[in-house]
Amino acid sequence: VMTFFGSTANDGAFNAYVTDVTDNSNRARVESVLAVLPLLSMLIIFGAFDGMTRAGEWRRFFNIFGAAVSCVGLISLFLVKDEPGLKPRRDSYFKNLLYGLNPRVMGEHPELYLSFAAFCVFSIAVQVFFPYLIIYMQNYLKLDNYAMALGIVLIFASAVSVIAGKFIDKIGKMRFVLPAGAVMLAGLVGMYFVRSAAGVIAAGCVMMSGYMMMAAVLGANIRDWTPKDKVGHFQGIRMIFAVLLPMVIGPNIGAAVIRGGSGTYVELGQVKSVPTPGIYLAAAAVLLFTLLPVHFLRKKER
Repeated sequence: VMTFFGSTANDGAFNAYVTDVTDNSNRARVESVLAVLPLLSMLIIFGAFDGMTRAGEWRRFFNIFGAAVSCVGLISLFLVKDEPGLKPRRDSYFKNLLYGLNPRVMGEHPELYLSFAAFCVFSIAVQVFFPYLIIYMQNYLKLDNYAMALGIVLIFASAVSVIAGKFIDKIGKMRFVLPAGAVMLAGLVGMYFVRSAAGVIAAGCVMMSGYMMMAAVLGANIRDWTPKDKVGHFQGIRMIFAVLLPMVIGPNIGAAVIRGGSGTYVELGQVKSVPTPGIYLAAAAVLLFTLLPVHFLRKKER
């Protein structure tokens, strides 16, 4: 129930709405702000509610956020306004469901599906290390103050994302994506070598800044190529490339890298392998494959 309504509200309706109310001149700026919001939510969770989860007060925790999300939904009824005169489509449900998976449709919109592919590869790279990030800092680096380090990194990266958003729209998304990817790549390589809290903060700031800029650029590019009369149709396809495939493939790559490591830790009664620095090099290697769809996108743009 949570996933169905959450995906419908945010990934389906809200993302379609954002595409509708933005254009080529401001999408990257808007996307850079949207990319910040999940990081801010992480800061709130770790800053204000970490003690609650450590104490095992899960019922109270979920009640608070269940109520908060419900309130946001009610407020959004008055804040999110569709264009005047918008009429619901009466197409077949199953026809709409399969529309974006039709090879003919893919052939008609090559730039859109190349944008999906670029975002997919980038997201796989992120999922190689991101699910293991906190476990890595706790159990491999033995950082007791990991929450503070994470907070500094996320605040810095958020600021960089918002500032960069102003320039992406002016410079051009496909011209900006390579520098953003290079920044993220440098941060991933840096994370492989650092072992101290200061080193993690420095390398993490670079890595997450590149991540935020890449997310803004590629997300805005998808919106640019989405047909105006099919915005809602393609949100589900976007989720396949942005969430489903990356969250299946990425963590499995990370787990393969970690498997066989010497360190272990116990979570929920199970003995698990401690993440090793190799996850960052693996993520860097995957990130390089983003160059392929980006190359073809730049070629079509020229």
